[in-house]
Amino acid sequence: MQLRLALSPSDEDGQVDNWAYRLHYQHSFNDRVRGRVVVQYRDRDTFEYEYVRAEMLYNFKKKETDGTWSSGIRFDVRQRRSDNPEEFAMHWTNQWDFKNGIRVRGIVVGSWEFGGDNAGSGTEIQTRSSVSKKLDNGLTVGVEMFNDLGRVGSFGSFNSQGHQIGPMVGGTIGGIKYEVRYLAGVSNGSRDHNFGFRINKSF
Repeated sequence: MQLRLALSPSDEDGQVDNWAYRLHYQHSFNDRVRGRVVVQYRDRDTFEYEYVRAEMLYNFKKKETDGTWSSGIRFDVRQRRSDNPEEFAMHWTNQWDFKNGIRVRGIVVGSWEFGGDNAGSGTEIQTRSSVSKKLDNGLTVGVEMFNDLGRVGSFGSFNSQGHQIGPMVGGTIGGIKYEVRYLAGVSNGSRDHNFGFRINKSF
């Protein structure tokens, strides 16, 4: 079980900072299949339920002893609060671990909304990537990029999409993991600045 707290401060005066509280419970059925349930609440002036999500991860490509690449498919379904549409998503996750301590990650996400009057149609595509390295002092430093391409058939131009890139640093203090990141918007469809602070505690 894991408790995660995340802070995303507002980048404009008059807006409210965004706190997220997330509880994970996961179970490994074997060395390739893992299930997880996630419940998230947010605090935007008021503390409110946001969603519950059920996940199933299948690691179809385990990293070999002298290899670098591992890969898996994650399926998840999300139930949102009030009249927000539900969501089903597929994540193709890839990771390369090199002998010099550098780790490269790449994820392609396809998602579909359903239920409710506000559900969008079609397949939405996102990608996420990162390059990181764990230093001798235990800190992990890296660069992350998040891309929201939009719906298949109507991707539009680069500037109409959401693209963000920036540095991150993470570590562990007293059994609590932390991560600090900054993402700069590099297209008109994303926030100009996105600062995040996250802490995780496993039980």
